[in-house]
Amino acid sequence: MNGIRIGTRGSKLAMIQAKMLSAHLNSSGITTELIVVETAGDRDKEAPIYTMGGTGVFVSALNEKILSGEIDVAVHSAKDIPTSIPEDIEIAGVLERGPVEDLLVSRTPLERMPKGSVVGTSSLRRSHEILFARPDLEVKSIRGNVDTRIRKYVEGQYDAIILAKAAYDRLGLDENAYVLDVHSFPPAANQGIIAVTAKAGSEYASILRSLSDRMSMTAMLIERTVLMQLKLSCDDPVAVLATGSDPIRLFIRIYSLAGRSYKDFVFTVHDPEEAAGYSSALKEKVPESFGYKWR
Repeated sequence: MNGIRIGTRGSKLAMIQAKMLSAHLNSSGITTELIVVETAGDRDKEAPIYTMGGTGVFVSALNEKILSGEIDVAVHSAKDIPTSIPEDIEIAGVLERGPVEDLLVSRTPLERMPKGSVVGTSSLRRSHEILFARPDLEVKSIRGNVDTRIRKYVEGQYDAIILAKAAYDRLGLDENAYVLDVHSFPPAANQGIIAVTAKAGSEYASILRSLSDRMSMTAMLIERTVLMQLKLSCDDPVAVLATGSDPIRLFIRIYSLAGRSYKDFVFTVHDPEEAAGYSSALKEKVPESFGYKWR
């Protein structure tokens, strides 16, 4: 093997995350090359993500490049990876998980924002969370990479925006921001995790597995299992967080699609298989009035 060609989106955050993977591989004596791939989500920076088929728009182009042999692996924010991926692609490795919290980029904390202030987010989950905490605020969709969102905020198009703390930290941003309490603002499944896909069964997949952070991989697989069992994605208003080890605490919050309510569930699990059983049982515990088509 002459090295590993790493495919990545061209945004500043994506490049930083790709360089983090590159440094991780370099530290084990593996040479790397970064190759930028444009995705549908990069070309259309205005339409809400959920109207474009979800965050998978950032992933499919990279996986196609793997299958065509143009790159060897692709680096992603794990929460962008759909629960259903091609059989000949696998999530082979992850880096150590970053912070899971969300941040409110604002001049004042959430509780002191004036009534009617406009908060920008493209996430249905975050929209629900904001309106539960402050129903007197206005939530508007915002698209673009993090730099674009920050610019729109600075220009006054929004009074505040919500970002993942992991992204904020990795970018080294210095805008005034407030960490949102994880109990009131639980994260999307896989938030804070950088994942790497490769061709299933390939030499590259084997290398990535051997260098993967095991605790973060287990958490990622458990959280993905919940979404797979419930046929959901991170575009749905659902929060999933696996923390700790031996055993693992699994927290799930499901927001109603038809009203202002939610249900929380907490389980103790040891592996994805156990999480699958608990997740499947949730279908009978979430009211039909929530609007999910499970029954």
